[in-house]
Amino acid sequence: MPFVRHFSVLSILIAIAIGCQPPDCKNVDCGTCAPGKSAANKIYKLMIASFKKGGADHRYKFVKGSNLTTFKNPEKVQYLLQGVHHTKVHNYNDTVNIAIYKMDNSTSVAKGFSISRIAGAYCDYGQNYKNLVGFIKGLGIHYKQRILSGCPNPQS
Repeated sequence: MPFVRHFSVLSILIAIAIGCQPPDCKNVDCGTCAPGKSAANKIYKLMIASFKKGGADHRYKFVKGSNLTTFKNPEKVQYLLQGVHHTKVHNYNDTVNIAIYKMDNSTSVAKGFSISRIAGAYCDYGQNYKNLVGFIKGLGIHYKQRILSGCPNPQS
Protein backbone atom coordinates (compact mmCIF):
# COMPACT_ATOMS: atom_id res chain seq x y z
CA MET A 1 0.00 0.00 0.00
CA PRO A 2 1.62 3.28 -1.01
CA PHE A 3 2.13 5.85 1.70
CA VAL A 4 1.19 9.40 0.85
CA ARG A 5 2.15 12.49 2.76
CA HIS A 6 0.58 15.78 3.73
CA PHE A 7 1.61 18.89 5.55
CA SER A 8 1.82 18.89 9.35
CA VAL A 9 2.96 21.36 11.91
CA LEU A 10 4.40 20.66 15.31
CA SER A 11 5.39 23.27 17.82
CA ILE A 12 7.84 22.15 20.39
CA LEU A 13 8.65 24.02 23.55
CA ILE A 14 12.18 23.11 24.44
CA ALA A 15 13.40 23.83 27.94
CA ILE A 16 17.05 23.16 28.39
CA ALA A 17 16.96 21.18 31.64
CA ILE A 18 19.65 18.67 30.80
CA GLY A 19 21.76 19.38 33.91
CA CYS A 20 19.28 18.46 36.64
CA GLN A 21 18.23 14.88 37.20
CA PRO A 22 15.26 14.34 39.57
CA PRO A 23 14.62 14.48 42.44
CA ASP A 24 15.00 18.05 43.72
CA CYS A 25 14.76 19.85 40.37
CA LYS A 26 11.60 21.87 41.13
CA ASN A 27 13.23 25.28 41.63
CA VAL A 28 13.93 26.16 38.03
CA ASP A 29 15.97 29.29 37.38
CA CYS A 30 15.38 31.02 34.06
CA GLY A 31 18.35 33.34 33.86
CA THR A 32 18.27 35.18 37.20
CA CYS A 33 21.56 33.75 38.52
CA ALA A 34 23.91 34.51 35.66
CA PRO A 35 23.75 35.19 31.97
CA GLY A 36 25.00 32.52 29.63
CA LYS A 37 24.67 31.37 26.08
CA SER A 38 21.06 31.30 25.10
CA ALA A 39 19.05 28.11 24.96
CA ALA A 40 18.30 28.95 21.32
CA ASN A 41 21.99 28.78 20.42
CA LYS A 42 22.48 25.54 22.35
CA ILE A 43 19.50 23.83 20.77
CA TYR A 44 20.53 25.04 17.30
CA LYS A 45 23.96 23.45 17.69
CA LEU A 46 22.44 20.29 19.17
CA MET A 47 19.99 19.98 16.25
CA ILE A 48 22.68 20.53 13.61
CA ALA A 49 24.85 17.85 15.22
CA SER A 50 21.91 15.45 15.35
CA PHE A 51 20.97 16.06 11.69
CA LYS A 52 24.60 15.53 10.65
CA LYS A 53 24.76 12.23 12.58
CA GLY A 54 21.51 11.05 10.96
CA GLY A 55 19.27 11.52 13.99
CA ALA A 56 18.18 8.69 16.27
CA ASP A 57 17.12 6.43 13.39
CA HIS A 58 20.10 7.36 11.15
CA ARG A 59 17.77 8.45 8.32
CA TYR A 60 17.96 12.24 8.74
CA LYS A 61 20.21 14.40 6.61
CA PHE A 62 21.28 18.00 7.30
CA VAL A 63 20.47 20.40 4.46
CA LYS A 64 21.05 23.92 5.75
CA GLY A 65 21.04 26.11 8.84
CA SER A 66 20.72 29.88 9.07
CA ASN A 67 21.77 32.13 11.94
CA LEU A 68 19.38 35.08 12.12
CA THR A 69 20.62 36.52 15.42
CA THR A 70 22.08 39.61 13.74
CA PHE A 71 18.76 40.48 12.09
CA LYS A 72 15.98 42.31 13.85
CA ASN A 73 12.73 40.50 13.22
CA PRO A 74 9.40 40.89 15.00
CA GLU A 75 9.01 37.14 15.46
CA LYS A 76 12.32 36.81 17.39
CA VAL A 77 13.40 33.93 15.17
CA GLN A 78 17.02 33.16 16.00
CA TYR A 79 17.80 30.16 13.78
CA LEU A 80 16.37 28.21 10.86
CA LEU A 81 17.18 24.58 10.06
CA GLN A 82 16.29 22.29 7.21
CA GLY A 83 16.81 18.58 6.94
CA VAL A 84 15.44 15.56 5.10
CA HIS A 85 14.08 12.37 6.60
CA HIS A 86 14.23 9.17 4.56
CA THR A 87 11.28 6.96 5.51
CA LYS A 88 11.83 3.36 6.55
CA VAL A 89 9.25 1.89 4.17
CA HIS A 90 8.87 2.78 0.49
CA ASN A 91 11.93 5.06 0.49
CA TYR A 92 10.24 8.44 0.57
CA ASN A 93 12.09 11.65 1.46
CA ASP A 94 10.29 14.29 3.52
CA THR A 95 11.55 17.82 4.19
CA VAL A 96 11.78 18.91 7.83
CA ASN A 97 11.93 22.65 8.57
CA ILE A 98 12.51 24.08 12.04
CA ALA A 99 12.53 27.69 13.29
CA ILE A 100 14.01 28.33 16.73
CA TYR A 101 12.75 31.29 18.77
CA LYS A 102 14.51 32.68 21.85
CA MET A 103 12.10 33.12 24.74
CA ASP A 104 14.75 33.94 27.39
CA ASN A 105 18.27 32.68 28.14
CA SER A 106 17.06 29.25 29.26
CA THR A 107 14.01 28.56 27.09
CA SER A 108 13.40 28.31 23.36
CA VAL A 109 10.47 27.47 21.18
CA ALA A 110 11.07 25.43 18.08
CA LYS A 111 8.33 25.46 15.47
CA GLY A 112 8.67 22.73 12.93
CA PHE A 113 6.88 21.20 10.05
CA SER A 114 7.48 18.25 7.83
CA ILE A 115 6.20 18.09 4.30
CA SER A 116 6.18 15.22 1.87
CA ARG A 117 8.29 15.54 -1.24
CA ILE A 118 5.90 13.81 -3.61
CA ALA A 119 3.26 15.52 -5.71
CA GLY A 120 -0.34 14.93 -4.74
CA ALA A 121 0.48 13.70 -1.25
CA TYR A 122 -2.60 13.11 0.86
CA CYS A 123 -3.16 11.17 4.11
CA ASP A 124 0.36 10.41 5.32
CA TYR A 125 -0.62 7.85 7.99
CA GLY A 126 1.22 10.00 10.56
CA GLN A 127 4.63 9.99 8.86
CA ASN A 128 5.21 13.75 8.91
CA TYR A 129 4.40 13.94 12.62
CA LYS A 130 6.72 10.99 13.18
CA ASN A 131 9.50 12.80 11.28
CA LEU A 132 9.29 15.69 13.74
CA VAL A 133 8.71 13.93 17.03
CA GLY A 134 11.30 11.26 16.23
CA PHE A 135 13.92 13.91 15.58
CA ILE A 136 13.11 15.81 18.81
CA LYS A 137 12.98 12.66 20.95
CA GLY A 138 16.37 11.68 19.53
CA LEU A 139 17.89 14.87 20.97
CA GLY A 140 17.42 13.50 24.48
CA ILE A 141 16.16 16.77 25.95
CA HIS A 142 13.05 17.80 27.87
CA TYR A 143 10.32 19.16 25.60
CA LYS A 144 6.62 19.91 25.47
CA GLN A 145 4.66 19.83 22.25
CA ARG A 146 1.63 21.61 20.94
CA ILE A 147 0.12 20.90 17.56
CA LEU A 148 -0.89 24.13 15.81
CA SER A 149 -2.31 22.66 12.62
CA GLY A 150 -2.02 19.61 10.44
CA CYS A 151 -1.94 16.34 12.36
CA PRO A 152 -4.64 15.79 14.96
CA ASN A 153 -3.59 14.89 18.52
CA PRO A 154 -2.52 11.25 18.81
CA GLN A 155 -5.28 8.93 19.95
CA SER A 156 -4.88 7.36 23.37
